[in-house]
Amino acid sequence: MNKYEHIIVPETIKKAIKYSPRGSGGGGLSIPMRNRQAHAEYLQRKFDAARVDDTNVKQQMTAISLPARSGTYIEFAGAPAYDLVSKSLEDQKAGIRLLNIRQVKIEDNQEQSFATIYIPHGKENKLLEKLHKYATEEYNGKPKNDALFRSIENINVALLKALWTDNREDFPTDHDDWYEVWIRISATEDIGIQHNKFIDSLRSLDIHFKEDSILTFPERSVFLVYANKDSLTKLLGCSDQLAELRSGRVLTGFLFDEYRGEQQEWVEDLRNRVQINPDTDSVICVLDSGVNNGHPLLESIIPEQNCGSVVGEGIADRDGHGTKMCGTVIYGDMSSCLANTQKVQIENQVGSIKLYPHSSPNPKEAWGFLTEQAISTSEIIFPRKNVCYCMAITAEDSEQGKPTSWSGAVDSIAYNNGKVGRLFMVSAGNIWDINNLDKDIISAYPNNHSLRPIQNPAQAWNGLTIGAFTNIVASDSEELRAYARVAPGGGISPFSRTSSLWEKGALVKPEVMFEGGNLYKTNDPQIPFSSHQDLELMTTSKNYQISGYFDTINATSAATALAANFAGKLQARYPHLWAESIRGLIVHSAKWTSCMEMQFPVRNRGDMEKRLRHCGYGVPSEERAFYSTENGLTYVAQEIIQPFIKDRGDNSPKINEMHFFELPWPREVLEQLAETNVTMRITLSYFIEPAPGEIGWKDKYRYASCGLRFDVNQEDEDQRRFQLRINKLIEAEENEERGRNDSTRWLIGSDNRNKGSIHSDELNLTAAQLAVCNLIVVYPIGGWWKTRTNLKQYNNKLRYSLIISLDTPVENIDFYNTVKTKIETMVNIPIEISTND
Repeated sequence: MNKYEHIIVPETIKKAIKYSPRGSGGGGLSIPMRNRQAHAEYLQRKFDAARVDDTNVKQQMTAISLPARSGTYIEFAGAPAYDLVSKSLEDQKAGIRLLNIRQVKIEDNQEQSFATIYIPHGKENKLLEKLHKYATEEYNGKPKNDALFRSIENINVALLKALWTDNREDFPTDHDDWYEVWIRISATEDIGIQHNKFIDSLRSLDIHFKEDSILTFPERSVFLVYANKDSLTKLLGCSDQLAELRSGRVLTGFLFDEYRGEQQEWVEDLRNRVQINPDTDSVICVLDSGVNNGHPLLESIIPEQNCGSVVGEGIADRDGHGTKMCGTVIYGDMSSCLANTQKVQIENQVGSIKLYPHSSPNPKEAWGFLTEQAISTSEIIFPRKNVCYCMAITAEDSEQGKPTSWSGAVDSIAYNNGKVGRLFMVSAGNIWDINNLDKDIISAYPNNHSLRPIQNPAQAWNGLTIGAFTNIVASDSEELRAYARVAPGGGISPFSRTSSLWEKGALVKPEVMFEGGNLYKTNDPQIPFSSHQDLELMTTSKNYQISGYFDTINATSAATALAANFAGKLQARYPHLWAESIRGLIVHSAKWTSCMEMQFPVRNRGDMEKRLRHCGYGVPSEERAFYSTENGLTYVAQEIIQPFIKDRGDNSPKINEMHFFELPWPREVLEQLAETNVTMRITLSYFIEPAPGEIGWKDKYRYASCGLRFDVNQEDEDQRRFQLRINKLIEAEENEERGRNDSTRWLIGSDNRNKGSIHSDELNLTAAQLAVCNLIVVYPIGGWWKTRTNLKQYNNKLRYSLIISLDTPVENIDFYNTVKTKIETMVNIPIEISTND
């Protein structure tokens, strides 16, 4: 088969259509029935008691000569197993702010919802006015504010626990520790003044904080403070700016298995075969423990000027992990490079930014801030270059998929203020303690891997999270011949973590898998599992001057380095493609191995979700990602959409437009193939702007600035009927109705794929059916750009990449050149779709 560049879809093929809402019922909230009058009186008493408690807090602060806050923090509780209508608690005009929303497990495995709000001094009566209207007034036959007040079970002054949004077992104690304090930020006031005001509060309480590690997001800033339960309680009593509290982050220590060997002749042979492209604008930047770039296989590719540090140390790598990552990023599977005699073409510049300090192996730092600083440093070194970032550092704590300051920073880095997006690879984290805490996990491989969740910050929406699989089973080692391997060829690596324990509706992570190595069974019940150099990847050693040029690397570190190697080649081949497109092509090219399909069989949508949460979309293929062929055609469209609009006179923003694509289609070829099966795969990739406060977790429209979805016309749908169906789907999304578009014709299904900011699915149809399915739509759903009107971001635009492929095993056909000819000769005919019934 001949290899071709993918077809870049001309902008003229897309038609923007204004969204025309048809109107629909509301969503399905679960709210208890109440005796209206008795419940209103009960809530009045609870609110009055909370105000008394608030006054007592302020008096206690004054009594010990500390400043007291002027406003009030109030916590609302919903009824167990029912919804709490938290959005209606906020009143932006009055300055009443929703700070956080929490779900707490109670008895019988039920959940109870809590919401904390801040009420400025003098605005307390705003809520009482709403309550009075609930008690005395009606609208359309129902009490005013009915859903809000029926959903409230209890009201209390907010204590420290009401602002704690992290794991309950990490709640502050009497001992000092590092904590994240998230404060409210107003878009209408100078951010420096707001920061200084909070710093004054910290200093008045003698609370130590890291002044150079402040992170800023929409409506939130994050301070890292060294405090305890008592000092944080006093901070709540004196500051009007708090929104939520979380624990600080602890980094996972690096574990290394060393590999010794004096192989200077091999090094010289490989070094002489390396050819570096001096004109490339493609860069891979490794964020890790630095690099010992004097290594003879690194020195010509990573010169001193390509290196930096953000941790107050030099660029040298005393841990070894960064040097091993760099070797794999450059050479991929180094043993293959050493074993052949072919030229090794290096198409990327490579850089190293030291992010992990040797002097403090497990520091508690504001890792989001350090990561942002690393990106700023890299852009000084590599101005105006296409940079792929690679980070295999994760934190020990599990967040159940919740956004954190670190994952939010990764999302912000990739989004890049809506300008040129950044490609960011992050490891899923590893199962390390194989003969102790994780022994039962490995013993039950792969069934118990679901019990080890992906680590922070790999839950980032915009980051490409890398898991590990393995094909390394065979070995020439006499030592290994008597022992079985833990993982079969093509199975998930014993080290790889999953997102199975994350809360319902959380992102699907990892997205893709790369080689991460294997373990063997020792037949020793005390130490049943072991690693071995033959079951890992060969790479460069930090101790090249003393103990050998080579070392080994495994787990998701190896997988992430291989992913960066893959992405670097792809971005060098297609320098005009956006980061959104490179990320999309990597996912689009991925397939599950036959072993993965056996390990995680699919009988229903729940089984498919389980496979996705263990294996992502599978293992990427260079052939599929890099090339089209006659019988395997890939289209790439790069577009910009304005999801929302707020016209003069509108009370609130609304959905603005949808993008319809009528692709130049190989219809004649498909009709000739008739009943032959053809696969159509679609991947949609974009970067959201994050708002990672806790109010953004349970409500999917609050963390992400905007969501996008795709669909394809059915065989019996013309353009008009297709658009009318999409209008209904948008309404269903806005009302959070699951399953409305989960058509059985899709392999993965909309409920499984419509999570996060990259969505991929495929149709397996006959060629005759697919011949008429060439209408594709990209449409927006809600996000905080639409709901947080005070920030005035509702007219923002969003970049996206849409990737479509047609593939059939039949070889004597030509999709590619048929479509190429149509594009070259086509006349721009706009799509006109009537919106009238």
